[in-house]
Amino acid sequence: MSETTRNPGDDEEPALDCELERPSDRTDFPDFRGPVAPLEGHETVDHFGLIYETHAERFAAVGPYVAQGLERGERCMYIRADSSREEVLDALRNGGIDVDAALESGQLTVHTVEETYLDGGAFDVDEGYDLLERAMEEAHAEYEGFRVTAEETWLADDERAQEAFMSCEAHVNDLVDGEESTALCQYDRTELPPEIIEDVIQTHPYLIYDGTVCQNVFYTPPEEYFGPDRPARENERKLQTLVDRTDAEATLETEEWAQRQLYAIAADPHQSFEEKIDDLLSFGREVFDLEIGGMARVDPATDYYRIEAISGDHDGLEVDTEIPLSETYCHEVVENGPADTVPMPTELSTVTGELPEQKSRASDDVRAYLGTCIPIEGDLDRTFFFTSSDPSDGAFSDRERTFLRLMGQWVKYELEQRRHERLLRDLYETIADPQASFSEKIEGLLDLGSERFGLEIGYFTQTDDDETFEIIAAVGDHDEIRAGARDTLCDTYCEKLLASPGPISVTDAAEVGWTDDPAYERFGLDAYFATTVHAGGEEYGTLCFGSESPRDRSYSDGERTFLDLMGQWLSYELEQQRRVRYLQESYEITSDPARTFEEKLQALFDLGSEQFGLDVGGMAKVFPDDDRLEVEYTSEECGPFRPGLEPPLSGTYCGAAYGADGPVTITDPVAEGYDGYAYEELGFEAYLGTHIEVDNGHDRLFFFTTTEPRTRPFTDAERTFLDLMGQWVNYELERRKHRRSQEKLYEITADSDLSFDEKTERLLDLGRERFDLEMGFLLEKRGDEFRVVKTQGTALEEGTARVSANPGNYCKRTITMETPLGVEDVTAVGWDDDPLYREYDMGCYLGTRVTDGDGVYGSVCFADSADQDREFTDADYAFLDLIGQWVSYELERDERERRLERSNDRLEESNKRLEQFAYAASHDLQEPLRMVSSYLQLLEHRYEDALDAEGEEFLAFAVDGADRMREMIDALLAYSRVETQGDPLEPVALEDVFESVREDLRMRIEGSDATITADSLPRVQGDASQLRQVFQNLLSNAITYSGDEPPRVHVDAERRDREWVITVEDDGIGIPPDEQNRIFDIFDRLHSREEYDGTGIGLALCERIVERHGGEIWVESEPGEGSAFSFSLQPTAAGSS
Repeated sequence: MSETTRNPGDDEEPALDCELERPSDRTDFPDFRGPVAPLEGHETVDHFGLIYETHAERFAAVGPYVAQGLERGERCMYIRADSSREEVLDALRNGGIDVDAALESGQLTVHTVEETYLDGGAFDVDEGYDLLERAMEEAHAEYEGFRVTAEETWLADDERAQEAFMSCEAHVNDLVDGEESTALCQYDRTELPPEIIEDVIQTHPYLIYDGTVCQNVFYTPPEEYFGPDRPARENERKLQTLVDRTDAEATLETEEWAQRQLYAIAADPHQSFEEKIDDLLSFGREVFDLEIGGMARVDPATDYYRIEAISGDHDGLEVDTEIPLSETYCHEVVENGPADTVPMPTELSTVTGELPEQKSRASDDVRAYLGTCIPIEGDLDRTFFFTSSDPSDGAFSDRERTFLRLMGQWVKYELEQRRHERLLRDLYETIADPQASFSEKIEGLLDLGSERFGLEIGYFTQTDDDETFEIIAAVGDHDEIRAGARDTLCDTYCEKLLASPGPISVTDAAEVGWTDDPAYERFGLDAYFATTVHAGGEEYGTLCFGSESPRDRSYSDGERTFLDLMGQWLSYELEQQRRVRYLQESYEITSDPARTFEEKLQALFDLGSEQFGLDVGGMAKVFPDDDRLEVEYTSEECGPFRPGLEPPLSGTYCGAAYGADGPVTITDPVAEGYDGYAYEELGFEAYLGTHIEVDNGHDRLFFFTTTEPRTRPFTDAERTFLDLMGQWVNYELERRKHRRSQEKLYEITADSDLSFDEKTERLLDLGRERFDLEMGFLLEKRGDEFRVVKTQGTALEEGTARVSANPGNYCKRTITMETPLGVEDVTAVGWDDDPLYREYDMGCYLGTRVTDGDGVYGSVCFADSADQDREFTDADYAFLDLIGQWVSYELERDERERRLERSNDRLEESNKRLEQFAYAASHDLQEPLRMVSSYLQLLEHRYEDALDAEGEEFLAFAVDGADRMREMIDALLAYSRVETQGDPLEPVALEDVFESVREDLRMRIEGSDATITADSLPRVQGDASQLRQVFQNLLSNAITYSGDEPPRVHVDAERRDREWVITVEDDGIGIPPDEQNRIFDIFDRLHSREEYDGTGIGLALCERIVERHGGEIWVESEPGEGSAFSFSLQPTAAGSS
C-alpha cells in the first residue's frame, strides 16, 4: 500500500463548501441536516422539492444551489413567478455570487413563468417537458451540465394546472436521472394548498424542509403514481412505514442505551485504561450475549498471539497466554483486515456455517466468534473479540457489528494516544534537556522519529544556495547517508522534497514510480517521510526518515503531526541560535568603545542587511510639517539614494512607518498602495522600517530596503530585531544629545573667567534649549515669597520681582521634594488654579530645589506657556539635577568661603595672641627665672660650707626645678613658633637631616650602647630645622625609653600613593593601646619624672611640625614589644627620592 501526499492545507478544496452535492454513493450537506444517497432506481441525486415558508428560507437553499452550479461550470436557469428579477438577483448576490459576470457570460439566465411554462397561455404537460428537455440539451452542448430551479407559486389559483404540473414533475425524474442535470422546485407552503404539498412529497425523490435535506421515503415512482392500484399501494406503504418506524425507534432506543454505557465506561476519569478494557469486555459480553470477551496482541509476520485481557471463564484462555496466531480464529480477522483502520467485525459461527476447522485446544468448544482487528500505529496490532460455546449463538446484526467496531475504534484511539503521549514526553525530554548540546538533541530527535515512524534511517541536512547539501546528523546504517557527507542536491530525495510545496510521504517507491529515478538507484529508499526545515522564514534544510523496505501502512495524522512538531522545534531552535548570534553581534557592535556612532551605525546596517535579506540600510530625519525627509546615513549608495537626499515623506515607505506603533513592513508595494516616489523613482521593492521618537529634536526613521522583489513576509523575530536596533539608535541619539548638553554645562561651570551670575544666566539658557521650554528661573525663598534672582526668557526684573509662595505654588512644592518635579500639563493635574498659572500662563513646569550652607535656598526651574505633548524623561530630570547641584555647590562654596574668611580672621587674631604669649614667655618669664637661678648659684658658692647635707639637697632641688622650668619655657616657646617662625618649605634631603641628628646624639648613643640604623631616605618638601627637631625628639625618646637592654632603633621610608611615610622603630618598653592617643597631647606624660626625665612637649611638638608639613603622625605599639612612630611628608615637586 502506498501514497504520496502533501500538507492538508495544500490539498485542493472540494467543490462543495456548504451546498447541495451530486454524490456517487453518499453525501453530507454542511448547511443542512441529513445525509442523502441516491434512491434505488436513481443513479444520482437529481430532483429536489424545496418546501419553504419564508423568503429567507427559500434563498438559503436556492443560493447555494445556484452557486454550486456556476462553480461547476453548469448552466443555471431560474424561472421566477412571485419574485421580481431584481429580488432574485439581489438574493443571489447576497449569497456571494458574481451575478453580473454570470449573466454576461450566459451561464445564468432568469425567465418568467410566462416565458416558459405559460408560454402558450396555459400549462401543457408535454410542452413543459419539452421545454426542460431542450434547455438541458442546449446546456450540455456548451456547459458541463444543467440545473434549473423554478418558483411554483403560480399554481396557487389554478387547479387544472396543479394536476397537470404534478404529472410533469413525476416525469422530470426520468428526464434528469443519470444525466448531468439537476432540478430544484420551489413550493411555498403558505400559498399552496395541502393537496399540492402532498403531491410534491410523492413526486420528488428528495425534499428540503426546515434546513434538512431528506431522502424521501414517501416518494412514489411515476409508474406507481399514475397506476390503477395507487390507493392500495399507498395504504401498504404507509402501514409498512409505521411498522418500520416503530422497529427503528425501538432499535434506536437500544442503540442509544448501549452507546451511553460505552461512553460512561470510556469517559470515566477514575479508571485506568486496563480497568476500562475489562469493563468494556464485560459490557460487550452482555450486549452480544456471548460468554467470553478478550483482547490479544498479534503479529502475523511471526505468528504471534498473546492474550492481554480476558473476560469470562475459559480454561485455555488467560492473560499472558501465548498461542500461535495461525491456530486461532483471530487469524481470520487479521488476515482479512485493512492495514490502518478498524474493519467491520467478522462473524464465524455454526449458525452461518462459516466456522473454520478447529484451530487448537483452546478453540475446541468455540461455536460462535465475533471479532475485529485493531491496527495500532507503530506497534503490534490487536484483536478485540467475543466467543461462545453455544451453537445457537451467531447471526449478528449489522448494528451489533457496528457497535463492536465502535469499541475497537475507541481501543485503537486510546492505545495510539497513549503511545503518542509517551513519544511526546520523550520528545520533550529530549529537546528540553539542559545538559544536552544541540547536536545531541538532534540525534535524540532522529532516534525518536525512527521509532515513531518505523523507519530505520533518519537524517537532518543543511542546504546551501549553490545547490549542495550537507548531512548534519544521521542515524541508521546506510553507506550514503552519514553525518558529514556533502554532495549536490541533484538526483536526491531532498531535491524532490524541496520542489514540493509541503512534506512528502511515500510508503512504497514502486507504487509512485520512483524505482526508475536516479535518486532511488543511488539511495534505494522504498519508504520516505520528510519535511522542509526553515529558519527566519528561509529554507534551511530537510528532516528526513526512510527505509530500504516498503512500509505496510499509510502515514497517520498523528505521525504527520509528530514530524511537523520535530520540524517546528528544529526551526525554532535554529531561529533562536540565529537570533542569539545576531544579538551577540549587535551587542559587540554597540558596546565597542573604539567605534564612533557612525561606525557602529554602518556595522548595524551591514548586520541588518544580512539578517533581513535587504540590500540597503538607512536613517533619515523627519520634517512632517514640510512633508520632507532628510537622509542622514545609508549603508551604501543606491542610485540617487544617498545621504543628503530630501524626498517627500508621503512619497516614501517611511511615510507609512512615521507615527506607527511598531515596525512597518512592505513586501508588495503596488498591491499595498505604495507605488509612489520610492517605488517609481528609487526602485525599492520591499521595506522594513521603524519610527524613532526623539525628545526635543527631529524624529528619525530607521529602515532597510531593497531593489529586489521579496517573496516571503517578514517574521516577528525580524520585526523584533529591527525594534531593538531602533531602541539602541534612540538611546544613542538621546545620549549624544545629553552628552553635548553636559559638555556645555561643564564648559560653562569650569570657565574661571565667568562670574556666578554669568554662569547662572548661561545655564538657564542651556536648560531652556535642552528642555525646549521658554522660561528659566533661579528663585530664592524669602519668607512667604520667592525672589527672582536670575531669569531668562521672561520680562521679570531680577532682584526685585517676587513670586507668591501660596500653599499650592509650583516652587513651594519643589523645595519640599528630594528629587526634581516635572508636570507636563498643569491643567491635567489640577494646578490651573495656581497664581503662577493665571499670572504667568505656565502650562508646564520642571524644577528642582537648591540648597546653600544653611539649608534650602530656593529652586532652579523651567516653564512654558504651553503644555508638553511628551513626558519629561529620566535624562531631563538628571540634567536638571546637575544644574541644581552646581548652583547648590556654588552657593554652599560661597557660604564656606565667607565662613573660612571669618575663621581665618579669628585664627590670625589667635596667632597674634600666641606670639604675644611667646614674647612674654621669652622676656617676662625668662628674666625672673634667670634671677632665681643666679641667686641660687650665689647661695651655693657663698654658703657652701654653711649648708649641711639636707640644705645642699634642698638647694639642688631648687636649681633642678629652675632648670626644668627653663626647659619647659623653651619647649613651649618652640611649640608656639612652629607656624610663625619656621622657614619656607623647600626640598630637603632627609639623609642629611638624619645624619646630623645622629651626630648630635653621638654622646648619648655611645653612653647607652645604642644602635641606630636607617634605610635610604628620600628628599621631601619641608623645613630642614623643624624636621631635624622631629628626628631628634623621636630618636631621643627611643633611647630614653629603651628599657634595660641597649637601644636598637631603625629608620625607614615607604612611598604610599602621593606621600612618603617615615617610620622610627625601636625595641623599647612600648606603649599600652589605651594610652596611645594621649602621648601627642601637650604636657601629657605617661611616666613620672622620677622614672623618666622630660617636659611632655616633645611629641606634641613633633605632631605640630608634621601638621605644618601637611602630614600626619601616629604610633603602633605593644607593651614590651617596642614602638613604631610614623609620620607622612610630601615629596618634592619632581617626586624624586
